[in-house]
Amino acid sequence: MSDVGALLRYLKKRDQGTETLIEGNTYTSEQIKLAQQLLMDAQKELDQSRKKPKLSRRRAFIVILEEGYYDVKEYPKGLTLESIHRKASQRFEFSHRAMNSFAKPNEVHPKDPCSYYENDGLRKAKYRQTLAHLVTYSQLYFRIKEAVLSLEETYRDILQC
Repeated sequence: MSDVGALLRYLKKRDQGTETLIEGNTYTSEQIKLAQQLLMDAQKELDQSRKKPKLSRRRAFIVILEEGYYDVKEYPKGLTLESIHRKASQRFEFSHRAMNSFAKPNEVHPKDPCSYYENDGLRKAKYRQTLAHLVTYSQLYFRIKEAVLSLEETYRDILQC
């Protein structure tokens, strides 16, 4: 940012006349202002690309679980939420800091949600809402296309059961 800021200050100082000579080229005030705007836009874009997307802990865990295990029928026996948390922390900023009531990966993102939530309509509705958000904004959160397709299929299933 300091390089861009210094350049912007330099351009503003040089913007006092109608034309400015820079390295043998003549530029109008409008061209200099356009260059300033382009630099500020580029800096904003760079700053945004460095930020981690913000998600609730559960949504972040679902992204990690889906990307890692979209093609298996059950999660591995030794899989823990601690390992999922470490991976999710590297990619996402959590919007809710408190750990929720989930103890196992299958509680966060069940492989068969219709059976899992069969007798619990409220929890199923919350899960459905969570999936709806992830499906809608999948391009922001997912890196693996197959995981998105798997999540969309799970979402369609949970809507019908």
